[in-house]
Amino acid sequence: MDKSLKAKDYLKIFFLYGIVYATIPIIILEITWDAIFNMIGLGDGLLRELIASFFRAALIEEAFKFFGFIKANKKYHFSNEKEFMLGAGMIGLAYGIIEKVAAGNAMAVILGIIFPMHIIWQMNQGRHFYKYKNAKDINDNKKAKRELFLATFMIFFIHGSWDALISLVGYFADNPNIANADIIGGILLIGIILFGIIYIVASIVKIRRVLKNSKMNKQLDK
Repeated sequence: MDKSLKAKDYLKIFFLYGIVYATIPIIILEITWDAIFNMIGLGDGLLRELIASFFRAALIEEAFKFFGFIKANKKYHFSNEKEFMLGAGMIGLAYGIIEKVAAGNAMAVILGIIFPMHIIWQMNQGRHFYKYKNAKDINDNKKAKRELFLATFMIFFIHGSWDALISLVGYFADNPNIANADIIGGILLIGIILFGIIYIVASIVKIRRVLKNSKMNKQLDK
Protein backbone atom coordinates (compact mmCIF):
# COMPACT_ATOMS: atom_id res chain seq x y z
CA MET A 1 0.00 0.00 0.00
CA ASP A 2 1.32 3.44 -1.00
CA LYS A 3 1.73 5.48 2.19
CA SER A 4 3.15 8.55 0.48
CA LEU A 5 1.42 11.86 1.10
CA LYS A 6 -1.44 12.83 -1.20
CA ALA A 7 -2.55 16.23 -2.44
CA LYS A 8 -5.24 16.37 0.26
CA ASP A 9 -2.57 15.82 2.94
CA TYR A 10 -0.56 18.80 1.70
CA LEU A 11 -3.77 20.83 1.64
CA LYS A 12 -4.37 19.95 5.30
CA ILE A 13 -0.80 20.95 6.12
CA PHE A 14 -1.38 24.27 4.35
CA PHE A 15 -4.52 25.13 6.33
CA LEU A 16 -3.93 23.52 9.74
CA TYR A 17 -0.19 23.69 10.23
CA GLY A 18 0.53 26.62 7.92
CA ILE A 19 -2.30 28.87 9.08
CA VAL A 20 -3.42 27.68 12.53
CA TYR A 21 -0.06 26.61 14.00
CA ALA A 22 2.18 29.13 12.22
CA THR A 23 0.45 32.16 10.72
CA ILE A 24 -2.11 33.00 13.41
CA PRO A 25 0.45 32.95 16.28
CA ILE A 26 2.81 35.06 14.13
CA ILE A 27 0.11 37.67 13.55
CA ILE A 28 -0.78 37.80 17.26
CA LEU A 29 2.86 38.15 18.36
CA GLU A 30 3.69 40.76 15.72
CA ILE A 31 0.68 42.86 16.77
CA THR A 32 1.85 42.51 20.37
CA TRP A 33 5.40 43.48 19.34
CA ASP A 34 4.13 46.65 17.65
CA ALA A 35 2.01 47.56 20.69
CA ILE A 36 4.99 47.17 23.04
CA PHE A 37 7.32 49.22 20.84
CA ASN A 38 4.70 51.96 20.50
CA MET A 39 4.24 51.92 24.28
CA ILE A 40 7.95 52.40 24.99
CA GLY A 41 8.08 55.20 22.46
CA LEU A 42 10.42 53.75 19.84
CA GLY A 43 9.15 55.43 16.68
CA ASP A 44 9.08 54.36 13.07
CA GLY A 45 12.74 55.11 12.35
CA LEU A 46 15.45 53.01 10.78
CA LEU A 47 16.60 51.54 14.12
CA ARG A 48 13.15 50.11 14.81
CA GLU A 49 12.96 48.67 11.29
CA LEU A 50 16.36 47.01 11.56
CA ILE A 51 15.54 45.51 14.96
CA ALA A 52 12.19 44.34 13.60
CA SER A 53 13.84 42.79 10.55
CA PHE A 54 15.69 40.26 12.67
CA PHE A 55 13.42 39.85 15.68
CA ARG A 56 9.85 40.85 14.78
CA ALA A 57 10.02 39.34 11.30
CA ALA A 58 12.77 36.76 11.04
CA LEU A 59 12.82 35.34 14.58
CA ILE A 60 9.08 35.25 15.27
CA GLU A 61 8.09 34.18 11.75
CA GLU A 62 10.75 31.54 11.30
CA ALA A 63 10.23 30.15 14.81
CA PHE A 64 6.52 29.56 14.27
CA LYS A 65 6.87 28.35 10.69
CA PHE A 66 9.40 25.82 11.96
CA PHE A 67 7.02 24.91 14.81
CA GLY A 68 4.23 24.29 12.29
CA PHE A 69 6.57 22.16 10.19
CA ILE A 70 7.64 20.04 13.18
CA LYS A 71 4.00 19.54 14.22
CA ALA A 72 3.12 18.48 10.65
CA ASN A 73 6.03 16.03 10.60
CA LYS A 74 4.84 14.47 13.88
CA LYS A 75 1.41 13.97 12.35
CA TYR A 76 2.36 12.76 8.87
CA HIS A 77 5.82 11.24 9.52
CA PHE A 78 7.49 12.55 6.36
CA SER A 79 9.42 9.65 4.91
CA ASN A 80 11.59 11.11 2.14
CA GLU A 81 13.24 14.32 1.00
CA LYS A 82 10.31 15.30 -1.23
CA GLU A 83 7.81 15.06 1.61
CA PHE A 84 10.01 17.03 4.01
CA MET A 85 10.55 19.68 1.34
CA LEU A 86 6.92 20.02 0.23
CA GLY A 87 5.59 19.72 3.78
CA ALA A 88 7.74 22.64 4.91
CA GLY A 89 6.94 24.47 1.67
CA MET A 90 3.21 24.38 2.44
CA ILE A 91 3.89 26.22 5.70
CA GLY A 92 5.85 28.92 3.87
CA LEU A 93 3.22 29.18 1.14
CA ALA A 94 0.41 29.65 3.66
CA TYR A 95 2.23 32.40 5.51
CA GLY A 96 3.48 34.07 2.33
CA ILE A 97 -0.02 34.35 0.86
CA ILE A 98 -1.64 35.68 4.04
CA GLU A 99 1.21 38.13 4.64
CA LYS A 100 0.81 39.66 1.18
CA VAL A 101 -3.00 39.78 1.39
CA ALA A 102 -2.81 41.42 4.85
CA ALA A 103 -0.35 44.01 3.54
CA GLY A 104 -2.96 45.22 1.05
CA ASN A 105 -0.14 46.57 -1.07
CA ALA A 106 -0.02 45.85 -4.80
CA MET A 107 3.77 46.25 -4.88
CA ALA A 108 4.14 43.75 -2.01
CA VAL A 109 2.06 41.24 -3.97
CA ILE A 110 4.14 41.75 -7.12
CA LEU A 111 7.42 41.39 -5.20
CA GLY A 112 6.02 38.30 -3.49
CA ILE A 113 5.37 36.72 -6.88
CA ILE A 114 8.78 37.67 -8.28
CA PHE A 115 10.63 36.72 -5.09
CA PRO A 116 8.54 34.02 -3.32
CA MET A 117 11.03 33.92 -0.46
CA HIS A 118 8.85 32.36 2.24
CA ILE A 119 8.08 29.21 0.27
CA ILE A 120 11.70 28.96 -0.97
CA TRP A 121 13.08 29.39 2.58
CA GLN A 122 10.79 26.71 3.93
CA MET A 123 11.40 24.24 1.10
CA ASN A 124 15.13 24.60 1.71
CA GLN A 125 14.45 24.15 5.41
CA GLY A 126 12.64 20.89 4.68
CA ARG A 127 15.50 19.60 2.51
CA HIS A 128 18.13 20.37 5.14
CA PHE A 129 16.01 18.97 7.96
CA TYR A 130 15.67 15.71 6.01
CA LYS A 131 19.45 15.56 5.67
CA TYR A 132 19.81 16.36 9.37
CA LYS A 133 17.53 13.43 10.29
CA ASN A 134 19.45 11.08 8.00
CA ALA A 135 22.83 12.16 9.41
CA LYS A 136 21.53 11.79 12.95
CA ASP A 137 20.27 8.26 12.20
CA ILE A 138 23.74 7.14 11.13
CA ASN A 139 25.46 9.05 13.97
CA ASP A 140 27.22 11.48 11.63
CA ASN A 141 27.14 14.24 14.25
CA LYS A 142 29.24 16.71 12.26
CA LYS A 143 26.90 16.60 9.27
CA ALA A 144 23.83 16.57 11.52
CA LYS A 145 24.93 19.80 13.21
CA ARG A 146 25.68 21.45 9.87
CA GLU A 147 22.34 20.50 8.34
CA LEU A 148 20.41 21.58 11.45
CA PHE A 149 22.26 24.91 11.31
CA LEU A 150 21.29 25.31 7.65
CA ALA A 151 17.67 24.36 8.41
CA THR A 152 17.26 26.84 11.26
CA PHE A 153 19.79 29.60 11.98
CA MET A 154 20.80 30.11 8.34
CA ILE A 155 17.17 30.57 7.28
CA PHE A 156 16.70 33.07 10.13
CA PHE A 157 19.89 34.95 9.14
CA ILE A 158 18.98 35.17 5.45
CA HIS A 159 15.43 36.26 6.29
CA GLY A 160 16.60 38.95 8.71
CA SER A 161 19.28 40.23 6.36
CA TRP A 162 16.84 40.30 3.43
CA ASP A 163 14.32 42.41 5.37
CA ALA A 164 17.03 44.66 6.84
CA LEU A 165 18.51 45.43 3.42
CA ILE A 166 15.05 46.24 2.04
CA SER A 167 14.56 48.63 4.98
CA LEU A 168 17.90 50.28 4.20
CA VAL A 169 16.96 50.74 0.54
CA GLY A 170 13.71 52.38 1.62
CA TYR A 171 15.55 54.57 4.12
CA PHE A 172 17.98 55.95 1.53
CA ALA A 173 15.16 56.43 -0.97
CA ASP A 174 13.19 58.46 1.61
CA ASN A 175 16.20 60.54 2.66
CA PRO A 176 17.83 61.92 -0.51
CA ASN A 177 19.52 64.65 1.56
CA ILE A 178 21.97 62.09 2.94
CA ALA A 179 25.30 62.20 1.10
CA ASN A 180 25.36 59.70 -1.80
CA ALA A 181 21.97 58.33 -0.70
CA ASP A 182 20.94 57.52 -4.27
CA ILE A 183 24.20 55.69 -5.00
CA ILE A 184 24.18 53.69 -1.75
CA GLY A 185 20.49 52.87 -2.13
CA GLY A 186 21.01 51.85 -5.75
CA ILE A 187 23.93 49.57 -4.90
CA LEU A 188 21.94 47.92 -2.10
CA LEU A 189 18.94 47.48 -4.38
CA ILE A 190 21.03 45.86 -7.11
CA GLY A 191 22.67 43.64 -4.50
CA ILE A 192 19.28 42.49 -3.16
CA ILE A 193 17.95 41.76 -6.64
CA LEU A 194 21.07 39.81 -7.64
CA PHE A 195 21.10 37.82 -4.41
CA GLY A 196 17.36 37.10 -4.73
CA ILE A 197 17.72 35.86 -8.30
CA ILE A 198 20.79 33.70 -7.54
CA TYR A 199 19.25 32.26 -4.36
CA ILE A 200 15.92 31.45 -6.01
CA VAL A 201 17.47 29.93 -9.15
CA ALA A 202 19.91 27.81 -7.10
CA SER A 203 17.05 26.69 -4.86
CA ILE A 204 14.81 25.80 -7.79
CA VAL A 205 17.58 23.67 -9.31
CA LYS A 206 17.85 21.73 -6.05
CA ILE A 207 14.06 21.48 -5.70
CA ARG A 208 13.73 20.09 -9.22
CA ARG A 209 16.48 17.58 -8.51
CA VAL A 210 14.59 16.33 -5.44
CA LEU A 211 11.34 16.01 -7.42
CA LYS A 212 13.13 14.24 -10.27
CA ASN A 213 14.84 11.77 -7.91
CA SER A 214 11.52 11.11 -6.19
CA LYS A 215 9.86 10.34 -9.53
CA MET A 216 12.69 8.00 -10.51
CA ASN A 217 12.49 6.19 -7.17
CA LYS A 218 8.75 5.66 -7.63
CA GLN A 219 9.31 4.18 -11.07
CA LEU A 220 11.96 1.80 -9.69
CA ASP A 221 9.58 0.68 -6.94
CA LYS A 222 6.90 -0.35 -9.43
